Amino acid sequence: MKQLEEHQNNLLTTLRLNPLFCKSNSLKIEALVEHGTIEYWPAKTCLLDTDRTLFTFYIVLSGRLKMYNHDLANKRQLTLFLMHKHDVFDPISLLDQRCHKMYYETLEDTAVFSLPISKMRQWLLLNQHVYAGLVLYLSKRIRLLETYVIDATLEDTSTRLAKLLLKHMNVSSQKIEIINNLSHDELAALIGTTRAVFNRHIQNFKAHKIIKVKWKNIEVINLKKLKQYATANKKPNS
Repeated sequence: MKQLEEHQNNLLTTLRLNPLFCKSNSLKIEALVEHGTIEYWPAKTCLLDTDRTLFTFYIVLSGRLKMYNHDLANKRQLTLFLMHKHDVFDPISLLDQRCHKMYYETLEDTAVFSLPISKMRQWLLLNQHVYAGLVLYLSKRIRLLETYVIDATLEDTSTRLAKLLLKHMNVSSQKIEIINNLSHDELAALIGTTRAVFNRHIQNFKAHKIIKVKWKNIEVINLKKLKQYATANKKPNS
């Protein structure tokens, strides 16, 4: 019983810190929690049933997932977003009540809060102030997608790699966060290229002493050069 209470309190604390719910009082969040449950997914758990997010709303409590799409015919995969603590899915199905053909896979052990999407819609009607946070969340996603499309179309691979590293770099330590420890396959999918091409550019960055890599941990050792690659505006050639 005591352990259950601790789990409940930890869940409430995490949801209170979520930007979507930070303006909701504890009683309103508790009312939402009553309708859901915590699920624990081991690494490499795949959600390939797109109908699942049509009926269930998920809030990431810990861990990392990727949101992606793939083409079985040519075996290519496109990773749109990396998701971690406080991210939600699927807000598209939540709002338009239509199936959203996206897939999810855990990159490490992950905990999520899940609840019937119908209950989430009912809760939103009673707490309409949350819509403002939801719109802001979606607008940030749209901007990320816009940047991704522009970069993938107009920039070469080395520029996209430099931008990816800068985006996830801790300025103080110059170490890469969020995407650290991911395989080269996963990192390549984030910039729309293949592992072979990605490896070639990683080796080039290492040879020019821009980064160092140890056990999948990437550290920037020449920030000036990395920024030069990110603003090179070269013609795409790879």
